[in-house]
Amino acid sequence: MGSNDAYSHDGHTVVVEIDPGVDVAAVLGTIAELDIDGARVSGIRDEDQPTVSVEPERLTEVQRQTLLRAVNAGYYATPREVTLTDLSAEFSVSESAVSQRLHGAEATIVRQVVEKMAHNSC
Repeated sequence: MGSNDAYSHDGHTVVVEIDPGVDVAAVLGTIAELDIDGARVSGIRDEDQPTVSVEPERLTEVQRQTLLRAVNAGYYATPREVTLTDLSAEFSVSESAVSQRLHGAEATIVRQVVEKMAHNSC
């Protein structure tokens, strides 16, 4: 992480600057593993780009759990470290169910980003 890591002492805001080349998914996975009650990622941005944030509360609880596990297990790593088959076994559901959960979460997040990008360009 960058040398400019910052947080407020009131417990409400945390800003983490990540150096170029650092695996952002791994950092997010580490943050998720901390399991801090009420903690959420409100935005990710390149310092040269405008901020676009997402609202994770728009995801269902099942989508959140599946997405967090997929990220932590390396589903989004290149190359993938875990497959839909592996994730489906962990959740005791079909591969199709895991795929639908992830697709739903991804679609919700992408829609939010596109909406905010469109709003920011006005």
